[in-house]
Amino acid sequence: MSAVEALCGYRAPPPPERPKPKPPKSFALPEASRFPSAMLVYLQSRGIHPDLIRECIQAGSLYESRRYQNCVFVGRDTTGCARFACLRGTRGNFRMDVEGSDKRFNFSLLAADPKCPRLAVAESPIDALSLATLVPLSGGQRRDSHYLSLGGTAPRAMLQFLHDHPHVTQVSLCLDNDKAGITGMERLEQAIREDTELSRRVTLVYHNPPPAERGKDYNEFLCAHIQAAREKQHQMRGR
Repeated sequence: MSAVEALCGYRAPPPPERPKPKPPKSFALPEASRFPSAMLVYLQSRGIHPDLIRECIQAGSLYESRRYQNCVFVGRDTTGCARFACLRGTRGNFRMDVEGSDKRFNFSLLAADPKCPRLAVAESPIDALSLATLVPLSGGQRRDSHYLSLGGTAPRAMLQFLHDHPHVTQVSLCLDNDKAGITGMERLEQAIREDTELSRRVTLVYHNPPPAERGKDYNEFLCAHIQAAREKQHQMRGR
């Protein structure tokens, strides 16, 4: 008891107990819609190839939520267990990670060969799908590379993917062509160089943002490419 308390016969009340933090919610995938019509219309309006959409649905990495008809992009670990999911509205700009998601296991598209040495890294699932759609349009084989969404610009999903796929030796950083994307690519390369195992294994890290004249990100680049091809086709028919 302090001297003031002794003189006044007053004892200060004990400090209030701090509320205990709530335990984190367990991860659970949203319920799926039986008819993913809104998702199909939305993704095709963004230029994503229908065959690629179908492959993702069959793989269980993409579906439409029953509530609100959002696109649900699912990330799985190497055992196939869903560990992450993010929502993208089919109307408006809504986007959100599902509560309890582990962002180390983000949405990805795997190459046909498990020992594929190439990985393309994008900021969002739609940009990853756009990259996979663009490759055949340029004469390449889409499944000759892995594709990974970071869900932003942080390196944790990329580092997890690289450690889970030990044959990857070449990384193409395909982030947005803006300040955040350019800075993000520098951080990603630094994260690889600072990792003892990856710095020895990954021999090529290539900064590959979309050309500025074709848009800020790879989905804008894809849409511009499709529009230019349509205009050229229309001109050819008009001759």
